[in-house]
Amino acid sequence: MKKTFSTLALILFIFAGISAYCQDSKTGDAIKNIIETGKQSGKITVDGTALFNQTSLPVFYSNHNYAPAWSDHANTQDILEILKNSYDEGLNPQDYYLSQIEKYITMINNGQGVPEVRAKLDLLLTDATSLYADHLLYGKVMQSDIRKNWNVPKAPTPSNPDSLFTLALSTHQLPVLFDTLKPANFMYTGLREGLKRYRTIAANGGWDSIPAGETLKKGMTDERVALLRKRLNVTGDLSSDVQTENENYFDEVLETAVKKFQFRHNLNQDGAVGKNTLARMNIPVEDKINALRVNMERGRWVMHNLDPDFLVVNIAGFNLRRVTNGEVVFYSPVIVGRKYHETPIFKSRMIYFEINPTWTVPYSIATKEMLPKLKKNPGYLKEKNMVIMNQDGTILDPSSIDFSKYSRGNFPFTIRQEPGPRNALGRVKFIFPNPYSVYVHDTPGQSLFSREERDFSHGCIRTKDKWGLLMNLMDEPDVWNMEKINEILATKKTTRVNLKKPINIFILYWTAGADKENRIFFDKDVYDRDGAVLEALDKPVDYHKAQ
Repeated sequence: MKKTFSTLALILFIFAGISAYCQDSKTGDAIKNIIETGKQSGKITVDGTALFNQTSLPVFYSNHNYAPAWSDHANTQDILEILKNSYDEGLNPQDYYLSQIEKYITMINNGQGVPEVRAKLDLLLTDATSLYADHLLYGKVMQSDIRKNWNVPKAPTPSNPDSLFTLALSTHQLPVLFDTLKPANFMYTGLREGLKRYRTIAANGGWDSIPAGETLKKGMTDERVALLRKRLNVTGDLSSDVQTENENYFDEVLETAVKKFQFRHNLNQDGAVGKNTLARMNIPVEDKINALRVNMERGRWVMHNLDPDFLVVNIAGFNLRRVTNGEVVFYSPVIVGRKYHETPIFKSRMIYFEINPTWTVPYSIATKEMLPKLKKNPGYLKEKNMVIMNQDGTILDPSSIDFSKYSRGNFPFTIRQEPGPRNALGRVKFIFPNPYSVYVHDTPGQSLFSREERDFSHGCIRTKDKWGLLMNLMDEPDVWNMEKINEILATKKTTRVNLKKPINIFILYWTAGADKENRIFFDKDVYDRDGAVLEALDKPVDYHKAQ
């Protein structure tokens, strides 16, 4: 289990010492008794439920003579509403003891507020508040428990949490404070609004499936066209104000609506409803809701305190963006790793690029894919503009090597592809140091960019608009233009250029997103990662793993 936001949990409730609060000695005695009994048994519990913050809670209450923290009715009502609203964040309010808290509040309101009841309520509110704050800051799910090779730094702890919470409580600003704990990013905000929208769609019955059949396209008349209109009305791709004389006729307005849907689902925008588009339209609304919740959780992992300028690759969306001050200033389609050669998730810093790169073939590819070809045809290397070297780096004549003597376990050579238009890395590669030997690069296989699903590589990221990326990063149009680039290409020599302004790059995985125009986007879960995140997100908090 991840370490909770212990600093917050420890000083979250400094307000217990604020003089404005009542010092209920009997309730304090009951709080102390519950805590001391829990210490003796090994677990602090309330009605059999183990509290999550087993270490910091006792320290906090002890430091404040076990005074109740929630004597102010307004703050109690605020935090109750905040915990209920965790539903809007894609989380489960019951993870934060909501039913138990409401039970004790009802008992107190009915005159049954004996010290022990008030003590239990106080402990639950304290623990729930710090736990929910932890989930907003870092996510409920620990990604590294689901997928290894998770290499994105944890969000930093907010500075001065004691003064922040003291001020919020003394001025009854808990809702404002909790808003600051959520990612302040337009995509996260858009996902939250999208979640509300799709939950409303679900409450209204969702949408009907469109039966399979021939591709629907402009100019056709088909009974399924009326169903298509209704389907696109539900998600707003086709305005409900649009009137037509024949609902079964596929007109130009409907074609435009289909293109909007295809754009939001990262499909080729041909305006026709073929197999792939139909399959996406028939995904149940409940699955869309789950995708939104999963990606809000991913947002809580990485969207806090983002740099004003960064690059981000969305593996599932097959794209690379540069985001500057909240605006997308560069975009390119990309190719990512096959499912059995997944592109890893990590954060790094791009520091240089190389024009006319060489490609040192990884040992696994050299032995698994190339060695069998070399055994049949030693001339294969020359055909691919490659050289073979010994361990000292000396270039050898392939015809002098008996490749039949070697296997995947004893191959002592290095294969390198020389610069040129047929190089596997194309004409340029962009380097950001990482333990996976992954980088962004050009590719001679440009035809693959026309595919809707572009998972073809061994893990590296191939970009379509390589020169656009280079010139965007250099931002010197008078210096870095195609004339200069062509001059370097003509030399056929590998040329390294350091970025004047190195830039952070995130390699991430998003199957749902949003933009500033309130459009919701969905991408196919090409690596089948959403299910594990959703399962962990839906599991109740395991209080038996409490800290």
